[in-house]
Amino acid sequence: MCSETEGDFMEYMTNVVTNGLTTVAISLGSQLGLFDIMATMDKPMTSQEIADAAGLKERYVREWLGAMVTGTIVNTDPNSEKFMIPKHRQRELVSTRKNQAGLARGLTSLYRLQDDVMDCFRKEGPSGIPHSKYEYHYRWLASFKKNDYDDTKMRALIGQVSGLEKVLGAGIHVCDVGCNTGYHVGMLAKLFPSSQFVGVDISESAIAEAQKNNQSVNTTFETQDAYNLPSDWSDKFFYVYVSKVIHDLAYSEKALVEIYRILKPGGFLSLVEVNAHSKPSDNLSIPNAQGIYVFSLCHCVPSALNYPGGNALGSCWGREAATSMLKDIGFDCVQVFEIPNQPEEIHISAQKPQGI
Repeated sequence: MCSETEGDFMEYMTNVVTNGLTTVAISLGSQLGLFDIMATMDKPMTSQEIADAAGLKERYVREWLGAMVTGTIVNTDPNSEKFMIPKHRQRELVSTRKNQAGLARGLTSLYRLQDDVMDCFRKEGPSGIPHSKYEYHYRWLASFKKNDYDDTKMRALIGQVSGLEKVLGAGIHVCDVGCNTGYHVGMLAKLFPSSQFVGVDISESAIAEAQKNNQSVNTTFETQDAYNLPSDWSDKFFYVYVSKVIHDLAYSEKALVEIYRILKPGGFLSLVEVNAHSKPSDNLSIPNAQGIYVFSLCHCVPSALNYPGGNALGSCWGREAATSMLKDIGFDCVQVFEIPNQPEEIHISAQKPQGI
């Protein structure tokens, strides 16, 4: 029997909404570089000094600082009216790391689409939202994903697939499907210079950025459709890497069938996906699950449903549905791994059977 009272729930809702408002201010501070400026200060500064250092108007900075002080993000000395961020908080605020301030920017990027999402709910409304309306969100996503992994985390992921690191070191063909601006495939190319890497994405602008940022001789980038990869790529790649792409696609199974086709018999697939289960009731213990569903509601589902017959798996399609789909397609040795120091993600590994 539930012991929660009306007052308990009111207090809970007050905290939820207040924290949501604080998220807006955190996003502003991150985008304006205020956290980065304050992290470099070796002593407390006035609002004017912070504004001058950031090249911003003092009155707006002062009001922002009020939100940050009362939100327990920034500390202040009530006597001197000077402000600082304690060292132990800076990691979650500066723009050079994947952190909660960076996530706040992503959440506020979706606020811009609230009216569009509401229209999709209505029976007479559109089926979904076109990708063109997510331009700002995609720019945020590219910058946020860039800080996803370092060499240590990538090696740990590779090490979860038996024998993969050895063959990568010897030299194989690798494809990153949905590579965005190429950060992950560029990292892999540097770790394994004897292998050849191809990054593909449907976005021409993302591929142009990837080509500009990655000059390794063992890496190429191509604009390709995951549903219709080149016919001469059949059985070409020993390893295919896909990071948080499949759940966004309108025709996820079709893309996985294409990936199966381009893999060599005996080759491996790594899917990096959101750490979730397929049933909401099983996600109650998953950290930040409600935030994952909100991202999915505002982006993953409407962008997929914008296409006729889109299946709209959503961010929380879950390990159960993912492993079942892979097995139905014909993959063997389907395994789910936790990713060290990356609790919000899982690594789903699968193998194309020998002799196919």
